[in-house]
Amino acid sequence: MEVLHILEEKIARLIESKKKDMALIVELKKENLDLQHECEKLKENVEKMENAFLAYDKNESALSLEREKAKLAVDELIGCIDALIEEEPLS
Repeated sequence: MEVLHILEEKIARLIESKKKDMALIVELKKENLDLQHECEKLKENVEKMENAFLAYDKNESALSLEREKAKLAVDELIGCIDALIEEEPLS
């Protein structure tokens, strides 16, 4: 009978150990799901930031082009003014 009692205790401990394992598995699955949701949110944020950066870069490129056009126009205007001043007879 003593052997059966020891066997019952070992089975009870084994069952308790498996219950703890199952509880840990459930907890880890929940944590994993939470981390997956957080990961998705972070991916969305990264995508938004990339899109914002691309839009900024596009605007910056457009502004650089406009600056270059303005500089060329100013240079041409200065050239025209210089030409007019040179053509104008001194009194």
